[in-house]
Amino acid sequence: MSHSAATLEDLLADYETTSARWEVFFIANPGAALVSTDIAGSKNIGELVWHIYAASFRHAQRLLGEEVSEVESLGAVHDIPAAFALKDAAVGKVRQFLDTAAESTLEETFEYRSQITQRLVSGTKRKLCLHIMVHAIRHWAQIGTQVRLAGYPPGWPQDIVFSDVIR
Repeated sequence: MSHSAATLEDLLADYETTSARWEVFFIANPGAALVSTDIAGSKNIGELVWHIYAASFRHAQRLLGEEVSEVESLGAVHDIPAAFALKDAAVGKVRQFLDTAAESTLEETFEYRSQITQRLVSGTKRKLCLHIMVHAIRHWAQIGTQVRLAGYPPGWPQDIVFSDVIR
């Protein structure tokens, strides 16, 4: 028996809602973006947020069959405003993919070499689309912990069970 807990569209809606909360948080707490970290090769939380959305953008290009941008071409400044601009572009591409993807499209395969791990990554477009959402969830959990420990508590529950868009 197979059950769907949430659709890719549901997860994208949660991705956007979560992003909006964090964007407001960083506007109110600019020092939180400067909290030190070493996650994903980032020097601070602002760079890690940029990493989330740079990865989302590049994976969305893969979903659409576009040429994948080099990370360096996405901008020299890896800060909060640049990150959320990339988020908007990534969401647009993911939404374009989901709006046009047939079930058979989700089963198409991909393969690429990870720039971070140098490992070969492969799977279906469904898996890659799901990865975009889960990658962000995982990093937001890390960010939430780090900024809270640095004195910037987010002030809202971050577990998916509290999502207003996933029922």
